[in-house]
Amino acid sequence: MIATMPQSLSKVILHIIFSTKNREPWLDSGVRLRMHAYLATVCRDLGVDFVQAGGVSDHVHIVTTLPRAPFPSSTSRADKENVFEMDQRA
Repeated sequence: MIATMPQSLSKVILHIIFSTKNREPWLDSGVRLRMHAYLATVCRDLGVDFVQAGGVSDHVHIVTTLPRAPFPSSTSRADKENVFEMDQRA
């Protein structure tokens, strides 16, 4: 008889890219640094591991690893909503 394993392990790595509206270059270096810090906070609040953020003046890259519980689509949707809220406050 084969013994069952008590747990399963997985690691999902996501590379998410957000673009500015109409690819307009409004993410200058000052805004970009604040955006990266904000995205790290959003990832932490969602319970995902923030690995790195980067990008240029018209888009942002986020690399995260996910725990087993959330689905990638719901996480990226929450990221987009939070970034939109940040944009509305600026």
